[in-house]
Formats: sequence, C-alpha cells, structure tokens
Amino acid sequence: MGSAFSGTEDLDKSFAYDTKQLVNIKDRYLGFTVYALQTAIISYIVLGVFLYGEGYLENDQTKGLIATHVQGDTVAVSSGKAGTRYFSAEELTYPGLENGNVFVATRQNVYHQKRGTCEDHARPCSVDAECTAALNGTCSAGGYCEEVSWCDQDEIPEMYELNTKDFHIWVKSAIQFVKLERNKKKDPFGGSALPPPWIFSTEKNHPYPEHMYNLFSVSELLLMCKPVPIRYEEVSELGAAIEVVFNWKCDMSNTHCKPDVQARRLDVLIDPEHIGFSFKWSEYVADSERMLYEMRGIRIFFRTVGRGTMFDTNALIMKLATTTSLLCVAPIIADLIMLNIFARRQRYQARKLEVSPDFTQYFHRLREKKKAQKESRLALEDEAAMQAREDEWQRRLR
Repeated sequence: MGSAFSGTEDLDKSFAYDTKQLVNIKDRYLGFTVYALQTAIISYIVLGVFLYGEGYLENDQTKGLIATHVQGDTVAVSSGKAGTRYFSAEELTYPGLENGNVFVATRQNVYHQKRGTCEDHARPCSVDAECTAALNGTCSAGGYCEEVSWCDQDEIPEMYELNTKDFHIWVKSAIQFVKLERNKKKDPFGGSALPPPWIFSTEKNHPYPEHMYNLFSVSELLLMCKPVPIRYEEVSELGAAIEVVFNWKCDMSNTHCKPDVQARRLDVLIDPEHIGFSFKWSEYVADSERMLYEMRGIRIFFRTVGRGTMFDTNALIMKLATTTSLLCVAPIIADLIMLNIFARRQRYQARKLEVSPDFTQYFHRLREKKKAQKESRLALEDEAAMQAREDEWQRRLR
C-alpha cells in the first residue's frame, strides 16, 4: 500500500476534513427553548458576572496596619475603703496587651496584700483534702482553704467606678495592595489613576485627629456596634470585648479612598454564660507585700482589612472565555428535550441520529473466511511441499 507522500494514494482522501452535520428542526417550541436558554445565559454573564460580580476587575483582599493613641483622664471616689484618686490615660489603659489594641478600664479594685497564712477566697472547700497538702492547708469553718497565701490587709478594698465613656481614641489605619502592584506590571492596560505603591492611610490629608473620622470616644464606638448598639452604662460593671474594623474598599481608578468603620461585640459570642472582660495585675511594694489591681473594662480589638480593585485585561479575557462557554449548554439541553420529551421525539431521532447496522455477524463471517483462507493456504503449501518431495524421489530413481 502506498503512503500519502509517495503519490500512489489520493491526497484529498489523506487530508480530508471532517465536519459536523447540522439538522434544521422546524419546531417553534424547540426554537423558543433554545433562545430562552441562550438569553438566560447571556443575562447571567452580563448582569451577574460583569455588572454585579465585576468580573472585569482584579481583586486584592489584604490586611493592613493600625496604631492607637488614647486621650482622657478622670477622678474617682472609692465606694469601699475611703480614698480619692486621679487617673490618667496611661493608668486606665495599662498594660498594653497587644499593639494597636486598647483596654479602657471602667472599674478598679485595689487590694493591699501580704504573704501569710489566711483564708484563700479563691479556693473554696468542704474537707481538708481539697486544700494544698504541701502547704499544710486546712478547710476553715468559713468554707475556704486556710493556707499560705496572699492575705488582704483591709476588710474591704478600694473600689473605684471610673467614668471613661468620654475617653477619645485616635486611630491610625493604613493598608497597601501589593498584589495589584504586581498585576499592574504584567498588564499595561490596567486602569489606575495612582502610580505604585498603592498605600492608603487615614493620615493622608488628615494628619490630625478629626472627630468620627479617625477620632472616636469609647461611648461612640459602643454605639456603633451591630446589630445592637451598646450603651456605656450597660457594660461599665462587667466590661466587654468589642472588635472595631476599618474596612477599606478602594478602586485604583480613584485617588480617594475612605474606610468604613464597623464594630461588633465579641464576649457575648465567645461565651454567653461568662460575659465581660477583666484581668488582674500586681505591683510589689516589698518581697512579701504587694498591691493587687483588679481591672474591669472595655477591651477594643482594632483591625484593618481591605479590598482593592483594578481593571485588568487578563481577568476580563479569562471571564469572557470561561462564561461564554456556557452557551454550549443551551443546544445540549434542547437536544435532550427534543429526543426525550417532545411528542414527535421518534421522528426527531430519525433525523438527528444515524444508526449503523450491526456488524457483529459480518465480522464473525469475515473472521471465519480469513481462517478458511489461512487453512487453504497452509494445505496448498503442504501439498506443494509433498509434490516437491515426490519429484525429488522420482529424479533419484532415474
């Protein structure tokens, strides 16, 4: 058999082109079905993907930086042991537990303690075995372990109710969209009115505190909580933990971007049975003497998050390529309806489908024929060999 390049075989047959056959089905209902599906898909692409989903934009979800400064002071009179004290902002926000986060005290109890043997009110008991054996602890008649501990020197501590709702917090928030900067280098057609680096900050054009932009009082932050605003008086006794998020939604085609400030209460979500926020810290006067400060207040967790968007040619082409492929689904669904649901589905199947004959018997007869030809060829070869041997034997007899 000749090859395609030897000139012995027809080139039109070797390089033939296969194409699909289209059948024009004249049925209005089937046509309406196809056009309705295509219209729905195109509407989804235009409205859902590009207008609502902004599929032509490149996005960058990232976290930013935040810093805080607290301003305010107050004077309080103790409702326990007699005393009057002045509190500065440094005292009522001490200690700074995390960078950018703030604790503002609403109550403070001060205990004067020395080392000794006394009832430990942090260890209730009913029998001596529940106390520390290494410290020779015993259970007192009052129901507390009497052992070596820090003993209060006053019958009642100093208890201060602090009015800190008007304390102001100056918040500095900043965010940078690094991913969009890299994409800008890859896509020269990307839309942006700003040259990289793209850094947005509350300090830009606002270097000083501005009320309700980057300066908030404690009560204002509580009232911003969603879904239910919180009054300062509701949390002043037990304290609270809230989260304040500076959410940046920036379009790189616009030079101005302002964060949206959102707040919510956290302590009721983490443990509804034990709400509030409190902690203790001590100041040592001597090796065996200290002042214990029990603090309750509002713990504010500040966060900076953001989403930057920029027109990106690569994203537009990718979304067009992936979404327009959905148009192929419309004729597939129409074929399924036409061949399985319509009343004239058998006629449509006759036009749509070309059923080949069953070649099983043909191939069986072909195999049998080839087998018979092979056996006949072998028989002829055996007969020829036998005739050759007979001729050779007769030649030798002569």
